[in-house]
Amino acid sequence: MKGFAAALSNAVLALVCAVLLPATTAEAAWPDRTIKFVVPFPPGGSTDISARVLAERLAKRLGTTIIIENQPGASGLIGASTVVRAKPDGYTLLVTSNGLHSAAATGKANFQLKSDLVPVSEMVGGALIIVASKNAPFTDIKGFVEHAKKNPKKVDVAITAALGAAHITFENFRRAAGIQYEAVYYNGESPALLALVSGVVPATIVAAPVARPFIEDGRLVGLAVTTGQRFSLLPNVPTLAETVVPGFADGYSSVMFAPKDTPDEIIQRLSREIAEVLKEPETVLKLRELGMVPIASTPAQYASKVSTDFDRNTQVIKDLRESGQVKD
Repeated sequence: MKGFAAALSNAVLALVCAVLLPATTAEAAWPDRTIKFVVPFPPGGSTDISARVLAERLAKRLGTTIIIENQPGASGLIGASTVVRAKPDGYTLLVTSNGLHSAAATGKANFQLKSDLVPVSEMVGGALIIVASKNAPFTDIKGFVEHAKKNPKKVDVAITAALGAAHITFENFRRAAGIQYEAVYYNGESPALLALVSGVVPATIVAAPVARPFIEDGRLVGLAVTTGQRFSLLPNVPTLAETVVPGFADGYSSVMFAPKDTPDEIIQRLSREIAEVLKEPETVLKLRELGMVPIASTPAQYASKVSTDFDRNTQVIKDLRESGQVKD
């Protein structure tokens, strides 16, 4: 009888504990194996580089291993689709660029950005830069705007990816500045920059770190950066905000998403750990050497930005298609 009573008591105690313990089991057990970052771009790009910097530092804090799996294609949609279909357990995460905010707005994605992925954090950011060839009929951003206004739709601008982050940013600048241009599409930043060097096109917009060596050795001219602050590695290049479009601030960033239904405690912990990693002096220095700056937004902050950007980009893409500047 005493044995039965003891067993009953233990069973009741176990039941009570199961009911009363807070729902933190997922966080307490996570991570207990390798985490995978899916990067939907080739190795060596700004998103891939920032993902590897973060993975190294974050793995130490979490006491686990983080691997990078590159799945390039379709402006990041292929890798994103992989994460959408992944088990929502915190072991498969998407590290991509904010270009997903526009790529997912093209109507070509097989998922819904706002509902099929959970924003974790906007992690690091960098400047885009408008660059001119040496033989362009303008030498600064004010001259570029004046020339474009005098020659509507006659100024060629090299665009590295139709409806990508740089394209959308330039389109937002165009609208704010009241100019028109002719887009010339190139498959990547390097071909676009080489086209400028050879004088095929007079201007382009690319990631500032990529354009930096071309500007420093005098092959190209930096006209303006798109972020609110000057690019620290090219301090003599002004911002759009301080020259022709007051208040303008845009750029590229590396961001993280998780599959929908990932436990919120894992999402929140990831965000907190990323924020701590991005405060570490070694991380900050490494990013600065790459021309990037920490952002470390909360899930709520980043979710708000995703929604705003997606809605804005949807309208921009619609206008570009209707004007015939982009043909799918």
